[in-house]
Amino acid sequence: SNSRDRYFDIVSAWSCAGVGTSLIIQHAHDIKTRLAFDLGCTPNFADAIPASHVIISHSHLDHIGAVFNHARAHRLACGGSVPTYYVPSASVPKLKRAQLAMSCLDNHHHYEEIEGESSLEGGSRSESSLIQMNIVGMEPGDEVELRFGRKKGGCRDRLFLRAFAVDHRDHPALGYVISRTTTTCSGRSQLKEEYRGLSGREIGELIRSGAEVKMPVEETTSSHVEIAYTGDTCAAGLLLTEDIPPREGDETVSDGNFEKSALYLQQAFNEAPILFMEVTFLDYACEKQKELAASRGHVHISEVIPVLLSRGWFKKSDDERLVVLIHLSLRHRPAAKALDLIVDGLRKSFEQSPLMENKCDDEQDHPKPTFEKTLSHFAVAVQALLPLGAIDEKNARIRHMLTSNGCVSLKTYEEQKL
Repeated sequence: SNSRDRYFDIVSAWSCAGVGTSLIIQHAHDIKTRLAFDLGCTPNFADAIPASHVIISHSHLDHIGAVFNHARAHRLACGGSVPTYYVPSASVPKLKRAQLAMSCLDNHHHYEEIEGESSLEGGSRSESSLIQMNIVGMEPGDEVELRFGRKKGGCRDRLFLRAFAVDHRDHPALGYVISRTTTTCSGRSQLKEEYRGLSGREIGELIRSGAEVKMPVEETTSSHVEIAYTGDTCAAGLLLTEDIPPREGDETVSDGNFEKSALYLQQAFNEAPILFMEVTFLDYACEKQKELAASRGHVHISEVIPVLLSRGWFKKSDDERLVVLIHLSLRHRPAAKALDLIVDGLRKSFEQSPLMENKCDDEQDHPKPTFEKTLSHFAVAVQALLPLGAIDEKNARIRHMLTSNGCVSLKTYEEQKL
């Protein structure tokens, strides 16, 4: 097995198509590394307040509706610091204009500025406004460092956000991976041999003269993809339709963003131990829902297994990988109905896929997966579809199955359902 410890924990995942999506993660118990994928108006908003980085997939309100309240709350709760928001570049001007409008509502001082169409590019932001935002435009293939690298002992972690293209039809949208680069220093820096017999005063004089008196510390660097998020997209935006591009570091990789975007998308499915993947429509047999998924830029349950298969996901032996299905449509509530549809759709799709054919030449290296084993890799952010108030016995049991982050393991659901 190639399993390794997960770097990120899921703090909370609340997601419902058209209503709101907010996915909050952080490293273990280090709240300083907390960040959010999307920020709709969702019940887990309080979990997002400490997040200094918010990664926006696209600007539909169910994914971005709480960003201005977040900027305000974060500044009040976190010592006046200003969070950073990563947004598809095409949405940046409108987001800045909306920021001014929200500042106008929150602080009447802005009213004349907005009425006068003052410049969005500099000097128009009132220092008295609590809605301060660092906004970073992202394009497919872009990579930026998330500035809260952790340092422990002789190790230093740096986190990088990578954007890849998806297909949400006519709306600018991105998916993302976060990679971690760890630099490890072996031992402490020591004096060069020729200086070891000198006094402290003599060594000090050498340093002041510009001499390098210590041997360089040997460093080793490793890099891992730690988490991925598809955002809203149709399956066509995720399916592998051409050869996988070479890995980073290969001289044949061009500097073009297209190649980098394709690489980052492949990393999302091939390397990330946690993948948040949208699946909006859940009725496997409903042709109307398949048409809606394609026309509105969403994934249908029948497409999940084919996407994973096209990306080589089933060839990996890591038992710790997790695919978290998000963005379920309200038409599938309550939660028990949605989970039954998901399990049924995954099973039928699995049984009709090439995975069930006896044509695998490398079964010794990659044993043919079973559906039960595959199901153990799936969880669902289903809290939004639980009924409010009095609920029936089946949905009450689902409420008890919910982990603290709002997800239900499909393996647990199948084992415990009535």
